[in-house]
Formats: sequence, structure tokens, C-alpha cells
Amino acid sequence: MKKHSLYDVVFQLRPLPKKLTDKTYVDELIAALDERLTVTEHRHRYLLLNAGHVSDYLYFVERGIARGFYFDKKAGRELTGIIWKEQSIVCDPVSFFQRKVSDVNIEVMRGSLLISISYRQLQDVYKAFPEAEVFSRCISLQYAYYHAQRVRELVGTTAWERYRRLVDTHPGIELKVSKAIIASYLNVTPQTLSRMLQQHGHP
Repeated sequence: MKKHSLYDVVFQLRPLPKKLTDKTYVDELIAALDERLTVTEHRHRYLLLNAGHVSDYLYFVERGIARGFYFDKKAGRELTGIIWKEQSIVCDPVSFFQRKVSDVNIEVMRGSLLISISYRQLQDVYKAFPEAEVFSRCISLQYAYYHAQRVRELVGTTAWERYRRLVDTHPGIELKVSKAIIASYLNVTPQTLSRMLQQHGHP
């Protein structure tokens, strides 16, 4: 049995049915997942999902970082909606679980190590282990909570407050992604970000 930090994260999701606390059942479930997981290392930035397509893979960041972004045609720039750090489950849950066309692009940064499973493979696991389907609901609820928090953050905090929160929750983020990506996440221009850093310094 392989030891992925993915399992530490997945089995901390709540609420889980009692069956998923049974060691024998869990060991069999992990063995079934191990047979289907794919590990990939990315030496360059790479698009895992293109807007306009259905998401076919669920990813886990074992090492590195990824982001979800949109392209604002009116503003003529990218808008980063989410940045996934290590130990994060990466997907567009509506597209992946409901098989709908996505409006988000998902990009992995260079130097990242990902674990993935396809939608079809995951459904095979759920057929053999029906209780495991609760993971889909848990993941979807986590994303719903994140997006609600994100809206409140964009509406109720300053750009500098958002930057401080970002570096607190993603230590070393300024070394892992470009200033342009950070600025797009903060919903400011790169020039505004540079002025803030000149004014306040790095937190």
C-alpha cells in the first residue's frame, strides 16, 4: 500500500460515515484507489483544464502550487479566483462532479508534483465502495464555503489586507508565482501591487 499525504487529507473530511472508520474497509478502499492514481511531475507551467471543456480529472497537490483563473475579456486580463497550495484537492467541482462545461482554467506551476484520478476511475471506486461517495459531497461543500469566503474577502477587505492574508495562508507565495498572478488574485493591477509593496514592504 502506498503512502500518499492525499489520504491524510481525504480522511479528515467531515462528515464521514461510520463505515469509513473501519480499518479493513478503509485499507481495501485505499488499495483500490492506489491502483487508479497517477503521479505526474511538472517542470513547466501547464494547463490541466481549459475553459469550455468538461473537467475529467481530480488532482491533489503533493508538492507545488496550482491556480484557477478566468479571462476577463472586458478588462483584457486574467483573474485568478483560487490558488491551491500543497495538500490541496484541485478541481472545478461543478464541472467534474456534475459533468458540465467549465468556465475556469486550471494551471499547475512548474516544479509541482500531482496525484490524479479520472472521473471514470473514481466512479468505479464508488461502485465498489458506495460509502466513499461522501467524499464528493465533502469536497463540493468545501468549495462552496471557499467561494462564499472569497466573495466576502473581495467585497469587505482592502487589497493590502487581501495580500497579507494570502502570504499568511500561502507562505512563500511570492517565490512560487509571478507578481502578475498575485495581482490578479488580489483583483488589482501589477502596478498597484508594486506600489503597495513599496509603501508597506513585505509583511
